[in-house]
Amino acid sequence: MTTKLTSKSRRRFLGQAAIGLAMPALVGRAMVSSAQAAFEGEGLIVVSWSGNHELSFRQAVVEPFNAQYGTKVETVGGWDQMVSQIVAAPADNPPFDITIADEYTTSAGLAENLFLETDRSKIKGFEAIYPWFDATRGEAKKYGVPFGGGSLWMLTAKSAGLGPDSWSHFWDPKVRGKTTMDAAAFYWDLCIPAILSKTKPGIEEVFGTPAEMEPLFVELEKLRMPKWYKDGAELANLMLQQEAEVAMMYSADAYGFIKDHGEEFSAAIPVEGTASYTNWFMKVRGTKHADLADLFQSYLLEKDTQQRFLDVSTDFMSRSDLVAPAHWVNYPKSNADMERMFNLFSLQGWAIFGANWEALDARMKKVIAVTTQG
Repeated sequence: MTTKLTSKSRRRFLGQAAIGLAMPALVGRAMVSSAQAAFEGEGLIVVSWSGNHELSFRQAVVEPFNAQYGTKVETVGGWDQMVSQIVAAPADNPPFDITIADEYTTSAGLAENLFLETDRSKIKGFEAIYPWFDATRGEAKKYGVPFGGGSLWMLTAKSAGLGPDSWSHFWDPKVRGKTTMDAAAFYWDLCIPAILSKTKPGIEEVFGTPAEMEPLFVELEKLRMPKWYKDGAELANLMLQQEAEVAMMYSADAYGFIKDHGEEFSAAIPVEGTASYTNWFMKVRGTKHADLADLFQSYLLEKDTQQRFLDVSTDFMSRSDLVAPAHWVNYPKSNADMERMFNLFSLQGWAIFGANWEALDARMKKVIAVTTQG
């Protein structure tokens, strides 16, 4: 996922302080364990992240599920519009039944009472999930199931003479004027100097006041990046045309890019760790397919399901017993690895960051103006 949320959508939801409580899900007509033929022919609409994530999700999750149960589940892509779409629809007729949700979407949706609590007694697989997922979720863990998560990766051209082993390479004089980051989702850009900073651990510096965050903006200004990309296609073009040699890339895009261009480029999570979000799948209030939704959520936690997705992805998964894919040799193997590698842009973090959105957005526009001047 390259979560890029507009200023308008953020202003609407990030100022809402309380997480709402949704009504608990009702026990359905069939237990998951006896549902082999109970849902044949039934449909379900599931939102996944638009782009590469959606393609992988359809192939690795939706199509095998339909083949096994004879259902008509479909996935549609989304970014930041899911909450507004549910709000706009009748309460008893939502536009989809399950939606993917990172920390921002979770906070916005719970504030509007849009998600149903998960009855974990009806969902198999929680015993195999890394404790990190519940530990970083707080009270919101009552909603949905954790499928995995995404993160920032570093992408480097082999011709640059620098590998993707340290975020500090962005500031190496050898690639001055040859680096690029995301012009739209600037909150992720700020995480990189925060990770390198000694002021606070992880990305905690991103959750300060605008004055406290000023050193992060100053560090980005030092890069003098002539071009900032607006989407994955523009990033790929900048790298392939040799206009950039070092980039911040989203995990949802890294697998496909390296698969196609691995002879010329390298991608990895640097040794300092990275910033991340989690992907929970939430059951939407008003769904007429609550029982099938429970079955699908259970399927998301199955080992074979997650292994198939991991094998064609550079997102991390929630299960602790998966085999590291050949394309990700340092895939996390323990809960300690999860804690070390992934600095979550948390629910609490979004509340703090969102309160200062206008000032931070304006400051970032100045950064881009300064750096593109050379």
